[in-house]
Amino acid sequence: MMKSKQGMSRRSFLSGAAVMGAALAGAGLTGCAPKSTSEVAGSEADSTSAGAASGGTVGFDGTGTMPWLGEAPEIADSDVAEEIDTDVVIVGLGCAGVPAARAAVEAGAKVVCLESSAKLNSAASDMAIFGGQTQATWGRGDGFLDKKMVVNMHMEECSHHVSQSVISRYYDESGAALDWFVAASKNLYIAPESYAEIPEESQENYMFPYMYPVPETYDYTKEDLPCYPTSVGFSSLATVMADNLQVAVDGGADVRYNTKGVKLIQDDSGAVTGIYAQSADSDGYLKINAKSVVLATGDYLGNEEMMKFYAPECVENGIQILSIDMDNEGNYTNIGEGHKMGAWAGAAIEQWHAPMIHHMGGGAGADGRGVIGNNGFLWLNLHGKRFMNEDLPGQQLENQVELQPQRKAYQFFDSSWPEQLQYFPAAHGVACFYREEELPAYTASGLKINVRTAADIDAAVEEGRCLKADTVEELLGMIDGMDVETAKASIERYNELCAAGEDTDFFKSSQRLFGLVNGPFYAAECGCALTLGNLGGLESDEECRVYSTDREVIPGLYVCGATQGGRFAVQYPISLKGLSAGMCMVYGKIAGENAAAGV
Repeated sequence: MMKSKQGMSRRSFLSGAAVMGAALAGAGLTGCAPKSTSEVAGSEADSTSAGAASGGTVGFDGTGTMPWLGEAPEIADSDVAEEIDTDVVIVGLGCAGVPAARAAVEAGAKVVCLESSAKLNSAASDMAIFGGQTQATWGRGDGFLDKKMVVNMHMEECSHHVSQSVISRYYDESGAALDWFVAASKNLYIAPESYAEIPEESQENYMFPYMYPVPETYDYTKEDLPCYPTSVGFSSLATVMADNLQVAVDGGADVRYNTKGVKLIQDDSGAVTGIYAQSADSDGYLKINAKSVVLATGDYLGNEEMMKFYAPECVENGIQILSIDMDNEGNYTNIGEGHKMGAWAGAAIEQWHAPMIHHMGGGAGADGRGVIGNNGFLWLNLHGKRFMNEDLPGQQLENQVELQPQRKAYQFFDSSWPEQLQYFPAAHGVACFYREEELPAYTASGLKINVRTAADIDAAVEEGRCLKADTVEELLGMIDGMDVETAKASIERYNELCAAGEDTDFFKSSQRLFGLVNGPFYAAECGCALTLGNLGGLESDEECRVYSTDREVIPGLYVCGATQGGRFAVQYPISLKGLSAGMCMVYGKIAGENAAAGV
């Protein structure tokens, strides 16, 4: 099973087993009305099922069959142990479900919340936000970034398979939504700068801006693949989410943990009128009659059959998963239950999905940071050849690594790295700040990603995560399987390009051309990274209304978060750090408001 072979618990991640990574493209084609395997006759069904069972990758076969879907459960009145009436049901209490619950309550709705875990799920820490009063604290208020530039970049990164209306509304409303979201956390401290000292009483709950002030050596307007300086981070997003959920509870929300949604209830017209749910300790069902249901059940990373169907490349390439969404028995909760309930109700699932694989550089330690970040120093494959313009974000780096022999490459740098870091992009996964001293222990994990000290590199060498040698030839000889002679020639050629100040081979920015000149020399192994999520969901609009396979609105059904379609496609965008979590929060709020109003 994927859980044992490819899974990774939060505990093992924090104990040092994780190597974060960048993403490859994953595409699923499901344009026809959904069919379970049993609806396809005879041998066709047998061969499809056999492919999944044998461990092979199973994608769209032209029939509309979804081998992962299965049959909707048949639930009789006699199976119902409890029946309740409400206005809105929120299914899933993660980064989208929590704000949906609060927004629906504040809109005057009677709300029931279902969560299959024993507590709310918080897997992120950053949000990309445009404008608003909170951002204005750092001079990044309304109008700070050009909307046309941002929206067009997102559409291009997703190959125009996403909804421009969804992306556009996110730009328009994220600033005000963040102001609303953080207002619920009364003791949240707002840091004046990225690396400002935090008062002792605020070190457990503070928010900070990324890259403020922006390093003088970074100008996103001159980058081929920019990372816009518009993101915020939290020392504990879970704390702020809990504060938001408490607002909903104080307003009367009925929160039921260890209880999962099972099947949507529909009337004769197809409108959704409620949901069947089941608690972990009951054989009976809970029937909830409601005016609206909001699906906020996350992605399907923990569902091996769905991964084979929508992202077969990830499975075929042996990309491990990192999921921390667990129930109280240690089972994954992000297994596509919302996708299934939607499909059974006739909802369309978008065709192009986006694996999220942030490569953080080679030799990640216990905190998930690569030895020297995903920085664009010299990268060579085992044939000893340079194979790309290394000045790429982590998402694209992963794509290139997967094309190399043994899906592996090595990242080389020399002892001049401390003064070189400042010239690398102020972006996610990049080590762009050098410090003599370690950051304070309370520093948010997101801030640590961009900082390196000499002690960091020394620890990586001591732990065997980084190779170190006095000469290039000695270093190359330490790499098992490396074609040393070809690698020496590649390094000589690279050093020539660096000395000339122009990369005529792969066209890397001259700002980041650093030769291997001053010993000692270092190398970090860069294999495939981890999939953090597979993003693709129910087709929806900017109002969070769900569409059927005929692309008609299904009344009473709303979606937000990773279950919502129209956000990402082909690969996860890199121009905005924390974009998925930000969209979860913003569209959770929108879904809750609209579900309460029934619009």
